[in-house]
Amino acid sequence: DADSARGLDPAAAGTDHTECHFMKAFRLEKVLDVRRHSRTTCRNELAAVLAEEKLLKDQEAELQQQRAQQVAEISEIGNRPTMDVEAAGRRRYFTGVLDMQLMVLGQQLLQMAGVVQTHRQALIEADRDVKALERLREEHVAAERYSEERRTEHELSEQWQSASWKR
Repeated sequence: DADSARGLDPAAAGTDHTECHFMKAFRLEKVLDVRRHSRTTCRNELAAVLAEEKLLKDQEAELQQQRAQQVAEISEIGNRPTMDVEAAGRRRYFTGVLDMQLMVLGQQLLQMAGVVQTHRQALIEADRDVKALERLREEHVAAERYSEERRTEHELSEQWQSASWKR
């Protein structure tokens, strides 16, 4: 249920159901929920940015492979007894095109590294916010338990004193 999802499960806390009724609600619970949602959003955005970065890196690897293949073919053409100047020229031109594409991809990857860093920092901050609120919530629950234990001890003490006076 909703209480166990928030960590308020009385069985998990080692309390009975009656004690739960006396506990004051954590007044920042809605803020904690919003911060958790924000953290989830940050995680999803970072995952999308990392997927985009991986796509760019895969494209870069493909282009580097194509460039290496063109350079190898140029070398092979140059080692033949009769050189095909037109074929070598086409391969050099294509190698130049690949170099330009690699340069553009390199710039995009550089920009993407900044975007990734920004999203990582946002996730770190969102996670820090959630953990701070969770610590406050744990302190609240501990204080409420302590208060309830003191109340129970006081009631038992009063009952004992009352029973002692009746004898």
